Amino acid sequence: MDSIYNVIIITSGLCLGSFFNVLIWRIPRGESIAWPPSHCTGCGFKLKAYHNIPVLSFLFLRGKCCSCNAPISFVYPVIEIFTALGLIIIWKLSGFTFAHPWYQNIIPGLQIISLILLIPISVIDIRHYIIPDRFTLPFLALALALSFVPGHLSPAQSFLGALCGGGSLFLLGVIGTYVLKKGDAMGMGDVKLMAYLGALWGAQTALIGIAFGAFFGSVAGGVMILTKKFDNNEHRIPFGPFLAAGTVLSVFAGEALLQAYLRLIGL
Repeated sequence: MDSIYNVIIITSGLCLGSFFNVLIWRIPRGESIAWPPSHCTGCGFKLKAYHNIPVLSFLFLRGKCCSCNAPISFVYPVIEIFTALGLIIIWKLSGFTFAHPWYQNIIPGLQIISLILLIPISVIDIRHYIIPDRFTLPFLALALALSFVPGHLSPAQSFLGALCGGGSLFLLGVIGTYVLKKGDAMGMGDVKLMAYLGALWGAQTALIGIAFGAFFGSVAGGVMILTKKFDNNEHRIPFGPFLAAGTVLSVFAGEALLQAYLRLIGL
């Protein structure tokens, strides 16, 4: 039975990754995710169903449009594969099981969705330096509403998580803007993202995730400066992908790492 579930989850992950490619392309451009149907972004050729098979269609078409021969970015199959791998790993680590009644799986299911959605969020932030509200605000409202369902975070804990996740980033942004004296040091998309994740996962997970995200971002920024690939006047570093990585690490290893740190400093 486990092997059947694994096949279903991986297949679902590949299909979900294909859908993420649609979100990544269309949402930043303000396009509908439902219409028009899938098409070549070069010549507009309407793709057939067999052109949309995750990974396999890319290989069959040899990475080119069947109509105009325009190259298809390798990013498409990479996102599909990465989503499938991410979904199966998150599924295993989360301990999600269909043995529970469906209503007990609503919040765990939403938690899995919240983590896998970090893939398109990160790619969009890397490409466009934005985190669209439709990825955060509806789920923030849903997370707060579901806090009234017994068995998970209480409404007070969920609200505190949103406040700590979003509020701490907002405060860091205000301080950073004052210190750097140029532009906004923190995008509101990052603030809304961590408010949503905090409302769903709790204050501790959100704060540890931000700490890890800041660490990862600092390391990446330092490497870019040393390799002269970063000019403070011309380039920006999207914070969303680092917050995503930090949150995932916080969800699955944050408590253990926090306890290890406290022991290290003698607390």
